Order: sequence, then C-alpha cells, then structure tokens
Amino acid sequence: MMSCFRFRLTNLFVSALVLILGLALVPAEGQGQEKKLKELQWSHAFDLACRKIGEADITKDTKRWGVEAFRDDNTGLGVYFSQTGSMAVGPNFAGLTAPINPSKGPSWLTGLDLPARKAGEKEFTKATKMHAMEVFRDPNADNWLFITEQGNLGATTGKLFPGASGKNPKWVHSIDLSVRKGGVKEWKDAEKVGIEVYRDAGTGNLIYITQHGYVAIVPETTEVKGEGKSPEWLHGLDLSCRRHDEKSFTKDTRKYGVEVYNDITTGNLILICESGSIAVAPAASGVKAPTANVKEPAWTHGLNVRCRAYGEKEFSDKTRAFGVEVFRDDNVGTVLFINEVGAIAVPSAK
Repeated sequence: MMSCFRFRLTNLFVSALVLILGLALVPAEGQGQEKKLKELQWSHAFDLACRKIGEADITKDTKRWGVEAFRDDNTGLGVYFSQTGSMAVGPNFAGLTAPINPSKGPSWLTGLDLPARKAGEKEFTKATKMHAMEVFRDPNADNWLFITEQGNLGATTGKLFPGASGKNPKWVHSIDLSVRKGGVKEWKDAEKVGIEVYRDAGTGNLIYITQHGYVAIVPETTEVKGEGKSPEWLHGLDLSCRRHDEKSFTKDTRKYGVEVYNDITTGNLILICESGSIAVAPAASGVKAPTANVKEPAWTHGLNVRCRAYGEKEFSDKTRAFGVEVFRDDNVGTVLFINEVGAIAVPSAK
C-alpha cells in the first residue's frame, strides 16, 4: 500500500494567519456584544486520502483532501477543516505551540465501509448506500481523525484508547431524526434523516453516520447494551452564520435550523443541522425531554477560516474561505461551531 497522505508545511505562517483570522465586526441584535478576539492559530495541515467503495488499496490515484488544523484560543479547542467545508472539533490543542514545526504526519489505522439506510428503510439490503472512510491518528494533538470519501470529517480524543487494527465495527442501533429549516416552527415539512450507530473496536469510539455520508465520532466510555430506544427531542435552535465576506449580521444572513436530541441508548447528544451535518457529544446526567424554558443560543464570536485544496502549497487570495460562528447552547452545556455551508461541530470529549 502506498503512502496515504502527503504532509504539507507552509513557510508563510504570518501571511497565513492574516488570511485565516477573521473578526466578526457587527453582531446582530440579540446576538450578544462583540469582544476582542484572541488569534486563531494555524497549527498544521494534512492531505488525507480516502478510497471509494471497491477500491482495495490507497494508490497515487486515490482521492485526496486538504485538511487544516487550527487552535481557537477563544475556546481552547482545536478545529479541523476540510477543503469541502466539513468541520470537526478536537481537544488536546491547548498545550501545543502553534504552528507545530516540524509537525508529524498522520498515522493511518484502517479503512471502513459502513452501510447507512435511508429514513424509513427497515432492513439492510444490497441497495443500501455504503460509505467509505479512512481512520487516522493525528500524533500532533493525539486525536482520532476520520475522513469519508466525500471529504467529511469526524474527530475526537485519541488519549483514551491507543488503537488496534483488524477489528471490524459492530452495528449498535439506528435512528431516524427529523430536522426543520431555520425559522420554521412546524414539523410537517421537516426532513427525516436516517442515521446508523456503530461501535468501532479499533479506536474505542462510536461512529454515527447518516444516509448522506455525514459522520461524527464520540468515545464509548460505557459499553452500550440492550435494545436501541428512540432518541428524545430536546429543543431546536436557529443559528445565523455569515459568509466569509459578510461583515455584519443582517436580515439576509443565512439561518440554519438545528435540532438537539438525547440518544438515550448511548447516553449521547445528537445535533443535526438542516444541511444534514451532525455532531455528537456526551449528554449530561439528568437530561429531560423536552427542554424546559429553552434558552436562546448565545453567540460568542465569529471567524474566517481558509482551507487549502489538495495540492495547494501555500495560502493565497484564491484559497477558499469559510465564515464560522461559535455559539454556546446553555441548555445542554456545549459549545457549537457552525459554518457558512451548514457544517456543525461540537467537542465530543474534554
């Protein structure tokens, strides 16, 4: 098998920082007051390969995706960004000296092919959509990093389990979740999304994958036992996100609908955006559904992030940029990142 990544360095970190860092200038009414932001620190970058279904080995022709890693000093969290706009939040960045120089390349563990049924599809069949992904370990931050054949990312801590090869994932249960569009109160036109949950014994994580190939991972700190139960809807959120070139929140700023569920089978929160993107985090004990006296999400800051495409050596004016907003959902005690293409991410571990 050929090398499954091509490690990238940039010698123009100062220039890159200017390109990466974006300040949200004028918050909308009710969004909170802008505070002076700490710098968004570029840390390191990877080119990650992911095979298609039926592609046995990683070769020079295997599809590759550019992935950037940043540290948001406003939250202390690491943010992984794919050239597609997919986003994942990881821990273990607070103590790093960014940029990491020299940084280490990612360690490939295994590839996975996971079927995910459409909402309402009762059985797995030959027609069920299969989704390919590769599993890597980021040795710079000691995190697990999953990437799918569509360039979608999932990340969580790697400190809980060293990793093991040759172990097949085991299906845990399935979920059909409804999600409304931003600003819509009624459920009649809400889209239903099918989600499968797998136990990945190779990394000690649970994998959530949707029928459209969005993925989220979370450590399985307690083994899931018994029959799957339907998740409980907690509350919905309307989250505004500016484009990278949109300085202020206005009436025309894109608003995304996000639903928050308690997956009582696994003890995890599931957040699903109308875009189809999902995020998963451990639920606090005593979560009751539906959420009583729902608090509006608290906007904290906005960022502009640039991510180079595979083969793009340096940051430039042509590098694709994404607007990102960061909120607190005090109803469930989590920080929530959302970007202009509707990708969402939450910390899945401390």
